[in-house]
Amino acid sequence: MKQATLAGAVGALLLVAAGAMAEEEASPHSFSGAAALGTDYMYRGQSQTGNNPAVSGTLNYKYTSGGFADVYLGTWASSINFGGNLELDWYGGLIGAFGDSGLGWEAGFLYYQYPGQNQGDELDFVEGHLGLSYSMPDLPGAPSANFKMHFSPEWQLNTGDSLYTEGNVGFTLPYSFGLSFHVARQNVDDNATWGTPDWTEWNVYLSRPLGPVVIAVGYQDSNLDKSECFGGSNICEGRAVLSISAGF
Repeated sequence: MKQATLAGAVGALLLVAAGAMAEEEASPHSFSGAAALGTDYMYRGQSQTGNNPAVSGTLNYKYTSGGFADVYLGTWASSINFGGNLELDWYGGLIGAFGDSGLGWEAGFLYYQYPGQNQGDELDFVEGHLGLSYSMPDLPGAPSANFKMHFSPEWQLNTGDSLYTEGNVGFTLPYSFGLSFHVARQNVDDNATWGTPDWTEWNVYLSRPLGPVVIAVGYQDSNLDKSECFGGSNICEGRAVLSISAGF
């Protein structure tokens, strides 16, 4: 199983950038981080905390090259209720743009690690992704959109190939509110071992900064009914999620 709130992320949701410190010229090296508290940790439409609150945090590094691509590296951790009660993610990649067209691209990886898992649980796995983004800052609401494909050759629990395809749209609203929409499809090679059929999940979030704090409230759901969710579990049910985060 896995993650939520965004906090990974939308989701799943809460990376906060910080400006680089410099004296005369901006440094190409920047660091940022955030801590978050959420009413749940939803990963691809499934609660990772047994429908309970989650605490998460992230640390990020970015190198702005001024050329072909920028480089990013980071780690994200969250409380969970399985596999040792901790998920630790390590990620990195490249981000670039096609001139001043508003069109960008990304290529990266993410390693999901569960440090306290029992031997033989086979929870850790690696996923790579490719993505395109488009922003229109001059239009009302400054709309932006991105599309990503995530692939793992051996997903969690040794369930074979995994393909996760997602689309996201965001808008800036009056009074500093932000509105985002997300829809995605998860395909797993060995559904019987995993515990559910392939599924579609979606969410909508409204957020607003209040000083150094960002408050986000949203609704997440999937097309899995209770009988399809790990033998009758309720962790796939739709729900409202509230999160509070602070960045530095």
